[in-house]
Amino acid sequence: MSEMLLKYCAGLLLMLAMGMVVPVSAETATATDTEEVIVAREILQKPAVTNSPTAQTDTEVTPAQQPQIANDMAEGQSQRDLPSLNEPVIDQANILSPAEKQAISQRILNLHNAGKGQVGVVIVPTTGQEDIFDYSMRVADAWQLGSAKRDNGLLMTIAINDRRIQILTGYGLEGVLPDIVAGRIINDKITPYFKQAQYAQGIDSGLAEIERILNLDPEIAAQAADELKERQEQAYKAQQASQATFGTVIFIIIAGVVASMIFGKKLSAATAAVAGTAAGLVNGMGLIASLMIGIGVFFVLITSLAQLLLYAFASGAGRGGSGRGGFGGGFGGGGGGFGGGGASGSW
Repeated sequence: MSEMLLKYCAGLLLMLAMGMVVPVSAETATATDTEEVIVAREILQKPAVTNSPTAQTDTEVTPAQQPQIANDMAEGQSQRDLPSLNEPVIDQANILSPAEKQAISQRILNLHNAGKGQVGVVIVPTTGQEDIFDYSMRVADAWQLGSAKRDNGLLMTIAINDRRIQILTGYGLEGVLPDIVAGRIINDKITPYFKQAQYAQGIDSGLAEIERILNLDPEIAAQAADELKERQEQAYKAQQASQATFGTVIFIIIAGVVASMIFGKKLSAATAAVAGTAAGLVNGMGLIASLMIGIGVFFVLITSLAQLLLYAFASGAGRGGSGRGGFGGGFGGGGGGFGGGGASGSW
């Protein structure tokens, strides 16, 4: 209880300060993301005209009734048998018409014949008890999409009854189609159609975006990637600054509460306010945000809230806590490798 109260109070102070700072995007890279070669926003620019169901922003689109495909797995079967790769699209759920399947297959073949990459699409009713990522990795390891030299394969797995989709990229495509890009393709280009049970349109829309990205000039793509990587690194540093300041503010408040019992509220609050401001500046929060933190700390300590914090901390000091840690025919694979890069989504 004491930890929650302290974190809440410190959070209020940081929220007040962060109101003066440009918020970090939800797409901020993690510590590992900043080490990847990320494709820039130019690669993900939206077409000026789109027929996507999400194009209408003023009218809410009601999801269509989703089909329920008969489960083709035997009772007690925990893993699906792997399909053979003999054509670009394997539709074991039979949701595509012959014309739709042919159109999608032709798009994939055109991309493959142009040397841009080898794409495989597998559609199943369900992956059963197995997670779609694990199933997709088994398919990718078996099919070996892409060439052994370039590892430019891509697998799209769709489980209709599970309403799940997974995109896996070969090692050679992880630079131009990293996780963040694959995720946007799923969320922006594919699942809006899937929600309307328009599976062929969704698959084609996603493949069209993948084709557009792969057809970009590599030099332009690399330059754009460097720009986005730099922006994400800056955003990540801002996150680190916020986290560091959060912890420091908690410590300052606790120390200020104790000191107020000895030296009085005014002196302790003023000293803590200076310390809070200094902490913000040291952690790169900026002058205005740091001043707001200092003012917030002073307010907390000069009021009766200080005694409440001390009482809560003392009463909860002896309590413990627990946590939890947490790819026959004329379309065969070319020996490409996959390392798990890509993204998953649902609808």
